[in-house]
Amino acid sequence: MLNRRRFLTAAATAPFLRPARAAGDAPDFATRDAARAWRAAGGRLDAGQRFTAGGIGYLWQPGARWIPDMADVVPLGAPRPEHFGALPDLRWRQLREGDLDGLNGAVYGPLRAGGSNAINGFLLADRYARAQGAGRCRAEGDYLVRSYSRVRAGGREDRWAFPFFAERPEQIRVALYRAEVFAALRHDPGLDRAALAEQVHVELSPADYEIELSPDGLGGVLHYRPEAGQYIDICRQFDLTAEWRHSGVLWTDFQTFQCGLNLAASGAAWEGDRIIGRYSYYGSKPANRGQNGVVAGAITGYYTTEAQPRRRDVRLRARVCRAASVRGDENDRYVDSDPSILTAAVGWIDSPVFQVGTFGRTNTPSNMLFLAHWSGRYRPPAGRETLDKAGYPLTETWHPENVTLEFLSPIDRATHGFTKGWELAAVAGAHVGRAEHVGVSHPYWIGVGDVSDAFANPAQRGRVNRAPIQLGHQTAIEIAPDPETEYYGVLYKGTGTSKFETYPGTDIAVQRHGELNVTCEGHSIAAVQGTLEAIRLRQFRGRVDLGDCWLTGARKALYALGGEGRWTARIHRYDGLIHSQNHAFGRLEGPVFAGTAERRTGPPDRGGPAVFAEGQVFATRTRAAAHAGAQWLPIEALSDPWHDINAGDRLDIAAPDGRLISVYATGLFVNGTVRIGITPLPLDVAAGTTVRIDQSAGLEIASAPRTATRLRLFTSVGRIRRAPF
Repeated sequence: MLNRRRFLTAAATAPFLRPARAAGDAPDFATRDAARAWRAAGGRLDAGQRFTAGGIGYLWQPGARWIPDMADVVPLGAPRPEHFGALPDLRWRQLREGDLDGLNGAVYGPLRAGGSNAINGFLLADRYARAQGAGRCRAEGDYLVRSYSRVRAGGREDRWAFPFFAERPEQIRVALYRAEVFAALRHDPGLDRAALAEQVHVELSPADYEIELSPDGLGGVLHYRPEAGQYIDICRQFDLTAEWRHSGVLWTDFQTFQCGLNLAASGAAWEGDRIIGRYSYYGSKPANRGQNGVVAGAITGYYTTEAQPRRRDVRLRARVCRAASVRGDENDRYVDSDPSILTAAVGWIDSPVFQVGTFGRTNTPSNMLFLAHWSGRYRPPAGRETLDKAGYPLTETWHPENVTLEFLSPIDRATHGFTKGWELAAVAGAHVGRAEHVGVSHPYWIGVGDVSDAFANPAQRGRVNRAPIQLGHQTAIEIAPDPETEYYGVLYKGTGTSKFETYPGTDIAVQRHGELNVTCEGHSIAAVQGTLEAIRLRQFRGRVDLGDCWLTGARKALYALGGEGRWTARIHRYDGLIHSQNHAFGRLEGPVFAGTAERRTGPPDRGGPAVFAEGQVFATRTRAAAHAGAQWLPIEALSDPWHDINAGDRLDIAAPDGRLISVYATGLFVNGTVRIGITPLPLDVAAGTTVRIDQSAGLEIASAPRTATRLRLFTSVGRIRRAPF
């Protein structure tokens, strides 16, 4: 029963308490602070009795410690951040050009005006829902979630308090920010952005500091002594493990190695309205930390020392925007808003569903809307985790699988600065919905990853890159050249450069070759003048069906280079060159390939629509002897820029009796390589033996059932064959 004396004592000092209802009813508090004051004064209820505070329901549960500042109380109904003291009091506005001063006159996008940090309310509600199996959490309104705390070191202090809820010390990470170095070096023309970041913002190894958590986990102390004048960033990743439904705006302020919102457990979900991400690039981005700056996603780790468990069935639905990039922002003096990826699935994420899009417009560009990317485990020197992980042995990789990606809006460069729409890198199956890209340089990329499936964990081995990827129709208008890269347009990449391996006897990084299995409904791509390629297929194995294609504006409508893969395209319209080069084989279908054909040898003599199958034959010599049965062939170094050897290339070897004995390359080998993998040698080979590499090209054109304009066909060390439709 309610302790009447204590209740009346609290009521007498709490004018914010609403009038009592009928006898026997639980109290009804105008605000949560009023309820907390009543509880601190000794207020009690019977087990199972309910009360409300600020319109939010609570349940009396003796012994409960889920709400740190209100013992014996638990949420009634779906847990909400407000149950745990957070407030939806974010204030922000959408800037237009000219809204700010002269320094920021061209700035546009979301600008925060104020709001309290709600991160602990979300983390505590999420913990309660996960532990109690309470189903879906609920959030309504506009919230600020700031996942780092910045303090300035002024002298000899070695204890630094932080406010974040944490269950384990390793959930807190630390970085140093050297503001004075930033001010001195930011205009140094001799420093690139990455070099500046490494000097200005440095992530510390966990071995360099100690974290002491408070008994209830609500805050704690960092033990570390920095140099005077440095700033310390104490960071708590915003991890959610339950199902969340949110209406309103979530503003995420995050730093260094963080993701703005991370779905951190199987079954975790964020079904939201809008997310604004503010991330400062002047955080540490050492090699192999490519997950930095993702506004929302599911990340098991990018390159770690620990094994990563499979995370299943995460779901994200949200429209995302970057915060405006404002100099001298009074909210964050040293924090800019910088580009990265808006959403991502990184690591062993099984059957994720991403329904993503954008809203508003911002002067802070983003690299792409979505990325699915593999992650890896490395062996650190002396067992100590390092920040720059390049060059250390890779032992195992994990890959997103069965990815579902749907788009809630066009992917528009004009409003969000995208250079690329989306990317899949070494995934094990995906289903991507229809997409509309406007003004981007690269509508999408699909690649096999740096190391393909060479180190894939046993459960995924055999599925990485080989599992089917299905794409809805991809539309891209006004695609424009990107001055930072040679690839203009869609890219299928069948190779990766391993940072962790070299060819035997050389310092050349191994080129890993992978297999793709992609079927697309089709492409409608309209490029601006000067665009090099609409679609490029580069050195892949397996199969790619490009579907029904309308490819206009680019100098090359379709370019297939090397590999032993097979591709198909049903062309309805094109006005550039279709170019198949160096052991690249494809099939063209469609009405534009009917009727008579004009055939010539050599490259095309002028612009306009044409088909060109180009190959090459070149020779080298063995630099050492090799025995019959060997699967490596030592050769003189390849030096010509075009003399890469692709998987499937035929190598003709001169036998002592004058015959040519053929073997086939088993991988991709680049300029400078002096040893290549082959199918087993049928005989001994002496040093100095001539090796002829045949990279003939081939195209098959299916006869269409109706006539069309005259077809221009060109060949060079290759063939174009007409075949039944």
